[in-house]
Amino acid sequence: MPNFFAIGDLLASILLAILPRRISDRIKQNTSPLSVYVLRESMKLKCDKPRMTKFEGVFATLLFDLALFGTSNPVINGIIYLFTTIQNSWDTPFKNEAEAEHSITEFCHRLDIQQKPWIWEKAPSKYASLNDFFSRTYKDDHFPRLGAGKVIAPACCTLQVFHHDATMKSVLIKGCKYDIDRIGLPKEDLKSYAKHQVILGYLSPSDYHRIHSPITGSCIHCKLEEEASLSASVKFFGGKFNILNKNKRLVIVLETNEGLRVALVIVGGVGVNTITYENVVGKEVQKGQELSAFRAGGSAFAMFSTKPLSMVKELIEVADRARGDHVEVQVGETLAGTPKAPLHGIVDK
Repeated sequence: MPNFFAIGDLLASILLAILPRRISDRIKQNTSPLSVYVLRESMKLKCDKPRMTKFEGVFATLLFDLALFGTSNPVINGIIYLFTTIQNSWDTPFKNEAEAEHSITEFCHRLDIQQKPWIWEKAPSKYASLNDFFSRTYKDDHFPRLGAGKVIAPACCTLQVFHHDATMKSVLIKGCKYDIDRIGLPKEDLKSYAKHQVILGYLSPSDYHRIHSPITGSCIHCKLEEEASLSASVKFFGGKFNILNKNKRLVIVLETNEGLRVALVIVGGVGVNTITYENVVGKEVQKGQELSAFRAGGSAFAMFSTKPLSMVKELIEVADRARGDHVEVQVGETLAGTPKAPLHGIVDK
């Protein structure tokens, strides 16, 4: 199996050496460590979270951050299609268990995925392909414990929290014609979704890539939007690509017994040609129940609600600062509705 990481690094180094300084400086900025607050460590500031590899940085900066080839034309569409085709090679079966163990170990080392102790459900040698490992799950005794709150993190990811849709647009989504009306949310609740908190989560390629239900409730809507779309990178929500309106995405709406509706918009990024899911409309879904999984590449989600949520104070403070701070969370961590507080009721800014 070709060593795509080594080939990618070589190409990236060559490009960095010949690109104009303005562009190479932007690439270096995008590949520098990200400062994040860690929710499970009392909002400890961590300044060494990797943003992306060198090859990712060159590719994503040129195509999606700076959008040097535009956002919708035969050239950029062809490039995204080619990249998706390359990503599909992750489905190529390993020839034997020795190749599987070597490839998975290298993949983990490259993306800083935990290896000791081994917390994943199969031994490295037992995975059939890179994509089989990419969509891995935990061993039963290593799955993160679900928080006691009514609303939990649906994924292992980096969050940004905004008091409402208008704040997200003013702080983050500035470079495109994004409109909440075109996400695919049910029309009858759009005004409610727009005026309450928005939680935006980014899953890096190194993260666990399964999405779980943030609440217990009945599923009243489940639909895949832009199924044939050539999705852009989800690393740059503030850029020219209209990610929440144009990328392939799965829209799921859950309703609690108290009448709160939570909409989870699960967004595929570049190279993510598959979002696997079961249509559970009409069924009761438990908090923490698996809803979907991604295959190959970074991805994201946006979470909206029809009523204001009683978020944990750390996230309220992040939203109050209104500067797009990043918060690292594990799947299952409490985001809102703690045992000592109601599920909804704070006053939005």
